[in-house]
Amino acid sequence: MSAGDPSPGQAVPQTVARGTVLMVLFKLVERSIGFVSVLILARLLTPSDFGLVAMASSVVAMIELMSAFGFDTALIQRSDAKRTHFDTAWTFQVLFGTASAALLLALALPAADFYRDPRVSYILPVLALGALIQGLENIGPVMFRKSLDFKREFVFLLAKRLVSFAVTIAMALIFRNYWALVIGTVAGRAATTLMSYAMHDYRPRLSLAASAELFHFTKWLLISNLLGFLQQNADKFILGRTIGARPLGLYNIANEIAALPATVLIAPINRAVYPVYAKLATDLPALRAQFLAVYGQIAMIAVPTSVGIACAAEPVVRVLLGTQWLESIPLLQLFIVCGLAGALQSNLYSLIVALGHPKANTLMSAGMLVLCLPALVVASLHYGALGAAWVHLAMSVLVLIPLHVVFFKLTGTSVRGYLGRQWRPALSSAVMGAAMLVCLAVPAVASGPAVLQLALASVIGAIVYVAGIGSLWWAAGKPQDSAEASILDRVLPMLARFRARRAA
Repeated sequence: MSAGDPSPGQAVPQTVARGTVLMVLFKLVERSIGFVSVLILARLLTPSDFGLVAMASSVVAMIELMSAFGFDTALIQRSDAKRTHFDTAWTFQVLFGTASAALLLALALPAADFYRDPRVSYILPVLALGALIQGLENIGPVMFRKSLDFKREFVFLLAKRLVSFAVTIAMALIFRNYWALVIGTVAGRAATTLMSYAMHDYRPRLSLAASAELFHFTKWLLISNLLGFLQQNADKFILGRTIGARPLGLYNIANEIAALPATVLIAPINRAVYPVYAKLATDLPALRAQFLAVYGQIAMIAVPTSVGIACAAEPVVRVLLGTQWLESIPLLQLFIVCGLAGALQSNLYSLIVALGHPKANTLMSAGMLVLCLPALVVASLHYGALGAAWVHLAMSVLVLIPLHVVFFKLTGTSVRGYLGRQWRPALSSAVMGAAMLVCLAVPAVASGPAVLQLALASVIGAIVYVAGIGSLWWAAGKPQDSAEASILDRVLPMLARFRARRAA
């Protein structure tokens, strides 16, 4: 090694930093592709199509829980992982994929009876094929992450997403019904399996030699994955029975649109800062300062975006989804509040895990599920999809209590300092929302095309928000440890360079 070469200790952080950038970029691209896919499919398919596939997919997700042991996590965690470990993990993957396919075939008719829709019995056998194909996927690409080869992992993940997107849209143009979503899912899994062998030269063999070692680590991951399944799919499983396909389709799309601020804007930030939190876990003052800086930036993004979507919900739905989705407007407005709470909470969860207390997150999630599931059944039976959305809103607010108790106890953060990062975005967003509502209520605007309504409301909202938060920041004495100052530190040099180029 030459004198100018970085040492291994220096190279690993640099590699991780590059990998973090690539993974954040992938998340942004993936979410953008997913958003575009929803917009296109919403125009080509009906709410019933989405709801029907959501029913079948919830059954698939339930069956595939048997394979939620997280063997890939175990392989990455073990520094001494050998071929036997990889082969054993792949063998279990094949066994679970085969068993999942068999169970889906067996449950096709009972599931159709449960949901009172015979079409479910046609969909599940096709999805069973997808489960079988996925079980054959090469275990080799796990080595991309294990060896910190983030570039190849980025290409692999992006290629999978693009193939699934292209096939689903093509099928939607051909079939114009729910089969587009079903075939797109299976085609995506088939493409993933083929690419896993094309992009990595590892060729797995059947073996169970390392079973005991893998299960010793992954048994705890199964519990976590079970909770994750219930959080993501239990409502679909319940609502498919209680409200039917069309309301479930409206519910799902409204939930997805409302989650955009969290999934597109905030999730990449959390993914990027988690390693930083973990590194600072032994230095609480530095960790608190870093958290408050990030949290302030999240509030500046999430609060106005959520308020803006809620205030302009009708033109948003008309422009993005079409008139057949107008019934989803009240659902969208409720889910926006849930999404905002989730966006602000997610960074707290990341911090708690970084401090080495994942058990607290698990217990809070389990407690909310115990309360949520029976409430979902009762509310959806009496009030349909809107009742279920109100349950989610209540749970998203209720969880704030234990979450903040744990957060303040672990970090020693002052309540005043914490709230100080939120009041300016909250107040500016409230004024912005009022301005948008006034704009949309003007007769000339209200009677105009939805595109014009959305454009005007967005422009006015942006101007009012920027002016409001800037004024409040200036009135507060222009604190330099604020999100506003951090953003200005980035924006002003960019403007100076732009002006210099224009002058040249």
